[in-house]
Amino acid sequence: MAEIYLLALCAQSMIAPVLFLVGRPVLGWLNLACLAGYVVALVLHRRLFVATALAVKLGAFLVFVIVGAVVTANQASLIYFLLFAEVEMMLADLRRRTKIIATGCLVTFSLGVLHLPPLPGAPRQASGIDMFLAELGLGLVFTMLCIVILRMLAITDYHEHRYRRDAMHDSLTRVLNRRAIFERASLYWKTHREFALVLVDADRFKEINDNHGHSAGDAVLRHLATLLRETLRSDDSVGRVGGEEFLILLPGAGKRQGIEAATRMRNRLARNPCRLDSIELPVTLSMGIATADEALHLRELIELADRRLYAAKSAGRDQVVAEGHAGAATSRNSQRLAQGVERALETDRV
Repeated sequence: MAEIYLLALCAQSMIAPVLFLVGRPVLGWLNLACLAGYVVALVLHRRLFVATALAVKLGAFLVFVIVGAVVTANQASLIYFLLFAEVEMMLADLRRRTKIIATGCLVTFSLGVLHLPPLPGAPRQASGIDMFLAELGLGLVFTMLCIVILRMLAITDYHEHRYRRDAMHDSLTRVLNRRAIFERASLYWKTHREFALVLVDADRFKEINDNHGHSAGDAVLRHLATLLRETLRSDDSVGRVGGEEFLILLPGAGKRQGIEAATRMRNRLARNPCRLDSIELPVTLSMGIATADEALHLRELIELADRRLYAAKSAGRDQVVAEGHAGAATSRNSQRLAQGVERALETDRV
């Protein structure tokens, strides 16, 4: 609303000298009084007196346009100015009931003004100058309406993009969240797309939380997420599926490409270790890799990758396992991940 007040202030400041130049001093002085009302409304709005500010602003505006319409015998154009007032009222932070009552009052009042007789001595038909002033005012109102609409569309698009981003991304690391990455894996699976799946776990992460605090753990997760994003291709996907666990999807990749990607991630982490101030944090990555042709169901594929991740950690951590363990027992973590996939599939079916 503050932007609308400033926009109206600028627009009517342009009209003020024109009114004096064409010989309409009464309207010129009234316009200056209207501008003063806008300034007061802007100050009140910034002090959070929203309803009072709107009342002052609309009051000054309506007095100006009504007197102008009556003086120039051009009441028919009044409806367009009232439309802008209605738009302002609808955009204001007021209760719905207040907006409905105010709209009713505005409509009733405008109908009464439209049927007012011309003032004594005023021409019954608008002169050329008055027609020019009316057209100038309507042009400014139209321009302001266009600016307001474009501004609202920009704000709406911004917030829609932000809400979509927040709904699909992890708030800490800004990679895809658990639900979003599972839904993407489900989409690849249902469309029979070839892809490699990599489960990544940060080794000794609990020790970092215990020894340096959770803020250090958060810094490690953000560092790892950035490292993974920068290492992967543009069409690859990474999501956080657990505390220190990430799931990576490599579309169009087989076992060899998955191992190469895992190797690049580990090498990059070795060159760019996690640091807390001047302290280097001993974080490495264990990974389990599985490809789409190794399972009959997506749930089984997730479980296979998790078993290989568990094997990598059991073998001493900081390793990549991409073979074997097809018939090993399913861990609780595998079941948890598989349940996440099932929920994503159920969401898609709904």
